[in-house]
Amino acid sequence: MKKIKRIDTKGFIFIETIIVAVFVIGICTFLFANFLPLFAEYEKANNYDTVGAKYKVNEIRKYVLKEINEDASRRSVLSTGSDYIIYNSYEVTTDNGVELHNELCDNLKAVNYCNTLLGYDYLNVKEIIIAPFKLGSLKRNIKTDNNVSRALKEYIDYLPKYDNYSVRYNNYNRLIVAFRNGEFANIEVRYEVG
Repeated sequence: MKKIKRIDTKGFIFIETIIVAVFVIGICTFLFANFLPLFAEYEKANNYDTVGAKYKVNEIRKYVLKEINEDASRRSVLSTGSDYIIYNSYEVTTDNGVELHNELCDNLKAVNYCNTLLGYDYLNVKEIIIAPFKLGSLKRNIKTDNNVSRALKEYIDYLPKYDNYSVRYNNYNRLIVAFRNGEFANIEVRYEVG
């Protein structure tokens, strides 16, 4: 009887282990590289244009339009031409404690109501920008503006330019709001005479 010569399998198992390890490392690298941007998008989606923030911005829009309808001379709060207007919030110490006021309210008739609406207890607004509907100019100019927070600049950079819309939107403005809880939202605004 012939003896069967045994093949040494130790080298084969070692090579097979290396191939499988390289394959698993490649799959893990692929998954990590593709899921990391998804996590960043999730962070943005968590704070950008949430339903609650959209409702808050709509309340500001309705209030500003109501004020303008009652007194057309206040339309200047929306007039931007090709520029943008920044309305920052600031703290004021009163007999009742510290209150949050906004520069937008300083330009409206019902200043106290506006400051209460935008203050700590209700909408808690940090910054408001009123800009033209198409954001190309704003996106270019906001990068060097030191009066705007970095987080709001990132949100504006995240927004589309809206340049493909027809010329009828040239009469519209865009209301962009940063809230103190880290949320951001925007809405278009148009004041119609009459």
